[in-house]
Amino acid sequence: LLLVREQFREIFLEMGFTEMPTDRYCESSFWNFDALFQPQSHPARDMHDTFFIKNPAKAISMPKEYMEAVKKIHSSGGFGSKGYGYDWQEDEARKNLLRTHTTAVSSQMLYKLA
Repeated sequence: LLLVREQFREIFLEMGFTEMPTDRYCESSFWNFDALFQPQSHPARDMHDTFFIKNPAKAISMPKEYMEAVKKIHSSGGFGSKGYGYDWQEDEARKNLLRTHTTAVSSQMLYKLA
């Protein structure tokens, strides 16, 4: 299976695709959950399913404009979505955690590319 995986990887690299850096294991709740439009009340965000970091407990630098756009979609919707209809909390989005999936990396890469 590793050989097949490597062959597919080479094919994609030869086609011009590049690999995303996945070596960032600590992430903010914003990139891990909010930017992927997972509600802040979702059970996966509970302490028994996610490992939150105590030091530093909160992310400092966040793209303010994008954070506001994500907040709006969560709270009242947009782009065809009705949203979740709750009061989105920035404090919740700033919590640091051990990344629960690599899609958190994808959300940041798409933001940077856009």
